[in-house]
Amino acid sequence: MTDAPHPSTPSREDVLTAWHEAGHAVVYVLQGRALRYVTLRPRGTGRAGFTAVRPRPVDLSSVAVVAHAGPLAQARHVLDTTSTVELRREDLTPEDITLDAYLHGGHDDLALIAQARQAYGLPARQADPWADIARDLINRHWPQIGHVAAGLLEHRTLTARQVRACLAGAG
Repeated sequence: MTDAPHPSTPSREDVLTAWHEAGHAVVYVLQGRALRYVTLRPRGTGRAGFTAVRPRPVDLSSVAVVAHAGPLAQARHVLDTTSTVELRREDLTPEDITLDAYLHGGHDDLALIAQARQAYGLPARQADPWADIARDLINRHWPQIGHVAAGLLEHRTLTARQVRACLAGAG
């Protein structure tokens, strides 16, 4: 891996970011796109994590699927690891958790989704098809996303080769 293992117990923020970025990274790879790296420590301010790809022309609908994948993976992780009792005590619904995950992405994901919606002329109240595609990919590749998230929590940054190794190891 790129760094020595991160010795401390990860913060809640790092855990959420790891699952979020793992969702993006796995879907990038599944699309056959050229991933460079994924990290929990991006350059620049205002970002919790970052998935870097090699610039190539890509259909905007593919970008929208990837944009949905991060928040949806993060939300699934939270819902899978939070008891129903705790959700009730905090007065949270699955929709609240999902909305929080979209907002966690620093609004980059929402901006890409909005750009795709506008390009395809989708009315504001019409659901876009990309969230369901992303959700299906996340559900089918959940163990692989977990391996990538664990790798991120341990090493903070993974190269494309390391992400592919995580995918192969979880298969």
